[in-house]
Amino acid sequence: MLFSEKNIPNLIILTPIFTIIILTSLITFFFVDSQYKYFKEQSVTLEKNYIQKQRTLLKNEVNRVINYIAFHKKNLKNLSDKELKKTIAAYIETIRYGDNGYIWVHDTNYYLVAHPFRKDMIGKYDINLKDESGAFITRAFINIAISKPEGGFLEYYWKKPSNGKVEKKLGFLKLYAPWKWVIGSGLYMDDISHSIKIEKKHLEEKINKQIQVIMLIAFTFMFLVGMISFVISRNIINALNSYKEKVRDNELTLKTKIAEAISESQKKDQALLYQSRLAQMGEMISMIAHQWKQPLSEVSGIFMELETIGKFDELDKNYVLECAKDGDKITEYMSRTIEDFRNFFKPDKKRERFDIQTALDETLTLVDASIKNSHIQIISDISEHIYIEGYPNEYSQVILNILMNARDALISRNIANPEIHIKVYQKKDQAILEIIDNAGGIDEEILDKIFDPYFSTKDNVNGTGLGLYMSKMIIEKSMNGRLSVQNTDSGASFKIEVKICN
Repeated sequence: MLFSEKNIPNLIILTPIFTIIILTSLITFFFVDSQYKYFKEQSVTLEKNYIQKQRTLLKNEVNRVINYIAFHKKNLKNLSDKELKKTIAAYIETIRYGDNGYIWVHDTNYYLVAHPFRKDMIGKYDINLKDESGAFITRAFINIAISKPEGGFLEYYWKKPSNGKVEKKLGFLKLYAPWKWVIGSGLYMDDISHSIKIEKKHLEEKINKQIQVIMLIAFTFMFLVGMISFVISRNIINALNSYKEKVRDNELTLKTKIAEAISESQKKDQALLYQSRLAQMGEMISMIAHQWKQPLSEVSGIFMELETIGKFDELDKNYVLECAKDGDKITEYMSRTIEDFRNFFKPDKKRERFDIQTALDETLTLVDASIKNSHIQIISDISEHIYIEGYPNEYSQVILNILMNARDALISRNIANPEIHIKVYQKKDQAILEIIDNAGGIDEEILDKIFDPYFSTKDNVNGTGLGLYMSKMIIEKSMNGRLSVQNTDSGASFKIEVKICN
């Protein structure tokens, strides 16, 4: 087996090492994973930011040209508008930025004013100019510039001046109103993508370097901690071997002491059980006396009648036989009472399934005379037949102990209208039998002590202090249930809880 004594030294050495390796690997994995997620997020952000930067660049280039025009228009008074426009148009055609950036100008009447790569169309009507997708691009330029005074962006397809390849282009158009010039500039998207790719590569290289450093640190940490763990584990094993020898030396002595303690405990439990049985036998004799009191009176009455009739010589054979028949019924009842008590106190040898109501009825039969003679009213509230598993006689003895304690409390306190309420009901998977009296309850100071052995609220003559202790042992140790008590508004409430047997 993996956890056998032989394998424990290896487990002590290897467990912390493998634990450190697994934890470090997991931490490294999650770090690397988070870095790659970070790279993806940063890539998206970088792309957005770079595109926004290029859009800003386009706007700045166009605005710079407009500012240049406005400045020279204001300061070059010696030139006519025609000469100034020609000079500035020539200057615009020389402007370059980036890899393929340039400026062009149309007027709002669709004439081309300036373009570094379409000089053959300068001054010509350019309304039908199309981009490589077939869209009328000049019309789009003019419409955007007129509709958006602050300028607007447009995507279209155009040949690159450097290689003649058709590429998607991002253009920015803005109207210079005094001259009705639409000034435009654009950047090719493949140039933007190329720049973004370079930026992403730099970011990826930076993240990869961080990952390499972290992994190096992680493996170094694993190695160092593994070595330390190995050394410590060896020392622990040596210490365990030393203690093992001492344990072996003391094992025989310890077993002897445990056996003696168990024997003493068993003797104590047997003594307690014996005392409890004696107390119950006293209760039994008292209850038999109550049960026989009325039948004995009836038998005595029969003999008195026979004696009286005999004195007056009026004996009749049929009457004598009738009296004998009545006497047989009474003696049969008394014999059955003895048998009920004998069966009640006979210990159960095995667990069995039984009905709580049946066990309760048998107990009430035994205490019926004692309860009635004390003028105590029993009020039962049993909603249904509920079955549990255990020892029915012992369960009935617990009920008997609680009922006798309730009876004694009601008598000793001279309760005007003494009552004992008995409820049987189901709560989830528990069968609950609750016995509640109206004797005023148990003093809170001793409430948590009443199940202790030899603890009794009665005097030494009437109480042994074992009844409730043995009752709790029966329910909780023998039947895996729970016996508890609490005070209610009227008196004490004892609750017996045992799992339902389906």
